[in-house]
Amino acid sequence: MGYFSNGTEGMMYQEDYCDRCVHDADQSCPIWNAHMLFNYEECNKPASILHMLIPRSADKLGNEQCRMFIAKAADGDLFGVEP
Repeated sequence: MGYFSNGTEGMMYQEDYCDRCVHDADQSCPIWNAHMLFNYEECNKPASILHMLIPRSADKLGNEQCRMFIAKAADGDLFGVEP
């Protein structure tokens, strides 16, 4: 389960992954929302799906990439030239 020691750490994770993911349209990612709603109840349950969705790093000092992460594709032509 993703663990964030403070709000800044959570915001940094969102910037690294959530803001770049197709599942976070309008900040409505079901994975992030599930962590915000259920992490207190689920944190000590080894079989909780939240542990699989945002896994802890091997050294337990951070979080790995969300298992549902799919990077958004770039929108439009970056140089303003139509093909």
